Amino acid sequence: MDLANLNAFIAIAETGSFSGAAERLFLTQPAISKRIASIEQQLKLRLFDRLGREVSLTEAGRALLPRAYQILNVLDDTRRALNNLNGEVSGRLTLATSHHIGLHRLPPLLREFTRTYPKVALDIQFLDSEVAYEEILHGRAELAVITLAPEPHSL
Repeated sequence: MDLANLNAFIAIAETGSFSGAAERLFLTQPAISKRIASIEQQLKLRLFDRLGREVSLTEAGRALLPRAYQILNVLDDTRRALNNLNGEVSGRLTLATSHHIGLHRLPPLLREFTRTYPKVALDIQFLDSEVAYEEILHGRAELAVITLAPEPHSL
């Protein structure tokens, strides 16, 4: 099981479709299907139920999803920790923000950030505030700039 296959699995789970995952990952739909077939073959389990164009997670898929997030988060944390040893700020920073803030308030700040830290790849996701908050809770984003205070959430 490799990281590209896990990313494809997560993208399908999040978008609800193979074509949506392909679009998100800039791949073809057959490439996504091949990656999922590889994981399913290795695990000897089906991860998705497919009814026409609708896709839903099987019990095995639901069990794998949080672990797939954990694997990717641990890998990102490891890369960050090792890069920090040499004092270099690099890697990927996933920023979730509302459309208004992202388009009207953040551009000058992000310009300065990218000048100061050119080796950091920004992954900016334009989301509703509630969804951005959930992205933080699930470890899919490191930073969120939102407009509404969410309901308190017990961790």
